[in-house]
Amino acid sequence: MRKQIPEKLRVRLNRIKPAIEGVPNTVPNEMRTTFNFKGRKSPVIAERVLEAISDGTDMMYDPFMGSGSFVYAAMGKVKKIYATELDNYTFNAVSALMTKVDLSKLSELFDAVKKDVYGQIMSLYETSCCGCRNYISKVLFDPENGREGYFDPSSNREIVAGKNIKLLERCPVCGGKAKKFDQDDYEKLVSLEKINVERFPKKQYIVNSRINITSSTGADKYDRIFTQRNKIALLVLQDAINRLEPSDERDVLEQVLVASISLARIAMYGSSTDILYHVVGRGAQDMNVWLLFEEKYKNFCRFKTAYRHKQIGTTDSEVILVNKDYASYMKENPDWKVDMIYTDFPYTDQVPYLERNQLYRIWLEEFYDSKYALTEDMLKQEIVLTNADTRLEKREIQNYYKDIDTMFSHFHRVLKEDGLVFFTMKLGKAKYFKTYIEIVNLARKNGFEYAYQIGIEKKDPTVRKQSAFTNTLMNEMLVVFYKLPEKDRYWYMGNENYEFLLVKKVYSYLIRAKSYVTLSSAIALICNDLRSKYLYLPNEEDLVKINTLLQQYFKVDAGCIQVDNNQLYLDIEDTTDLYTKLYDLMPIFIRQLLDNKGKFVLEDVYFELVNALCDGNPKTIVQILEDENHQRDIEHLILNYCDRDGQYYVERKDIRKPNEDAVDISTLSGTDFEVLVQGLLKREGYENVIKMGGTGDLGVDIMASKRQQDRLHHYIFQCKRWASNVGSDPIQRLYAERMRRGLDYAVCVTTSGYTKDGKKVAVDLEVETIDGNQLMQRLNKYFPGEYYNGMKDI
Repeated sequence: MRKQIPEKLRVRLNRIKPAIEGVPNTVPNEMRTTFNFKGRKSPVIAERVLEAISDGTDMMYDPFMGSGSFVYAAMGKVKKIYATELDNYTFNAVSALMTKVDLSKLSELFDAVKKDVYGQIMSLYETSCCGCRNYISKVLFDPENGREGYFDPSSNREIVAGKNIKLLERCPVCGGKAKKFDQDDYEKLVSLEKINVERFPKKQYIVNSRINITSSTGADKYDRIFTQRNKIALLVLQDAINRLEPSDERDVLEQVLVASISLARIAMYGSSTDILYHVVGRGAQDMNVWLLFEEKYKNFCRFKTAYRHKQIGTTDSEVILVNKDYASYMKENPDWKVDMIYTDFPYTDQVPYLERNQLYRIWLEEFYDSKYALTEDMLKQEIVLTNADTRLEKREIQNYYKDIDTMFSHFHRVLKEDGLVFFTMKLGKAKYFKTYIEIVNLARKNGFEYAYQIGIEKKDPTVRKQSAFTNTLMNEMLVVFYKLPEKDRYWYMGNENYEFLLVKKVYSYLIRAKSYVTLSSAIALICNDLRSKYLYLPNEEDLVKINTLLQQYFKVDAGCIQVDNNQLYLDIEDTTDLYTKLYDLMPIFIRQLLDNKGKFVLEDVYFELVNALCDGNPKTIVQILEDENHQRDIEHLILNYCDRDGQYYVERKDIRKPNEDAVDISTLSGTDFEVLVQGLLKREGYENVIKMGGTGDLGVDIMASKRQQDRLHHYIFQCKRWASNVGSDPIQRLYAERMRRGLDYAVCVTTSGYTKDGKKVAVDLEVETIDGNQLMQRLNKYFPGEYYNGMKDI
């Protein structure tokens, strides 16, 4: 029961697919190797999207700037870019990257630091091989085993012949770049223990076991995961940077140092920077701090060179970056309006960035600037779901949903009419569809409608297995919401989508009715419901709204209201569950996806189901996603129409179409199928062919007569444009109605087939059945070449 999206907007959004098709969803190496940020998004994908939908005069806002991917993408593509970022560490790291600096001066400052402390730091890593001086680049050891952990570490693929020290230079004698840890190396470590490192931070982190910050291992203590040698090196390096005169270039060097910390700790052998707080007992690596710093510096320089044309002030786009919570910024600018919001959605699976970035922020606050402090306000303002014991309000999913509700409310206020919200999302498993349904519900509550979705997976989906559906759902997608005109907003009573409740109540009323229902009685039903359930007295404006909704979701003719077979009503029909009805509507979704996209992935089908179903209650879609039988049914149905091309589904090549314009009867809407059968009956000589189709028909879709042997025989027909086979229940209802009306014949017509029980009951009750194959034979006789049945298995 989605709101209609304007055709002009639909055309605009449909430009996205060809714009990004074939574009790899990857983060450029120059961006990925600078400061450590989890969850970067491809700026190239976003840039192509913005090129497709913007005319260059738009104002764009990214409320959750993060690593700045979307700001980079928008530079030169829109007129003005606003971006806010709550996390002070992330904001200042991105600012250092985006601010245009003097690369010559940056080089001079780096050289000054090197001249100041290079010798001192490298002496900490001095060693010898074959009597020749050398330097350690990496030590592989087992921290929990003390002295023996250096001399006899657990094996790994980098330790060959017991050589667990990686050397900076190749030994001039043996030619090797590795050596065994020896007594001199151990005495070096012992001597370093005498150096005072009291200044090294000892603060405690917010505990979060999900990112390995646990008090039981000591991982909640800042200095727990650093060796004495690396503590000394980091302090020496920091002191050298602090001796420089303040400047943007010095800020860059500071961010270089902080980015080096992630591997300057005792790291798990072969670990990435994602595992920041893990206390490693065995199989660890300890790396040369200067070498880490120098490599990060080169990475920053490569970034600055590669993105020299996308620094603030180098494009036609005005860029405004603000280190503030998005909601606070909006409240401070009540009259501010933008054309679009483009951001990364704060979904429940997101790592709490304020907690993850403690390693960097504590260092910066301690040694560089107090502006990096983590405040209580920041913790309250973050939209996240965390397991941290000290953040009780952020542990509850309902509080997360309240934050999302508030977010959409702010977005609605700041967006211009017809504004768009672009979200990148990751919905890796079925549970995230539950969250997505809540997101759609909250978007609708605040005046938005789902408008577009496309997968932008990092890995080529053609190489993934098309199995275990809920575990192979696409990692990343772009979802677009449209700001509805005020007159078209969903009607909510508190947190309940009353449009859904209204439709459900009227639908239930109609299917129980023994005769036709007047529009006025349906309106009275809703008014009474509002009074009894909410103590709300509808006014004249509400009466107009109720009437409009009834006209929208039902068939209204001559003052009477009927069920509209083209609508998906969220209730039961023909005693089947909602899944069966959804299943029967899936051929329509599949045909739309093939026509609109040419090929599609499994997520596209699920999203069509979700958005057709979404009423704020995820129960049904979750049942589908978690039931393996339902999943197999869906796969079987899709393969009726499609072949697999890797992960993609494409139209089956063996489908025999009479011609390109032929219509697939299995993907018609319910009403269109009734019209088709009505037309066929007329061509077959039936008289008085009247389409009923609606409440009050009691299972009868068409009534007709046919003259046989000078007598007019009376027929009733039931039309089932179904994907599943028709069972006994519709047959029994049709028979009962034939008897009630005293008619001669009852006929059930379907695009599919009949169950074993359905066939038996039809024979017993003398109800004629026409399946999809028989129907096609009759259609071909009178409408040759105009129709075909895409259902492979009938």
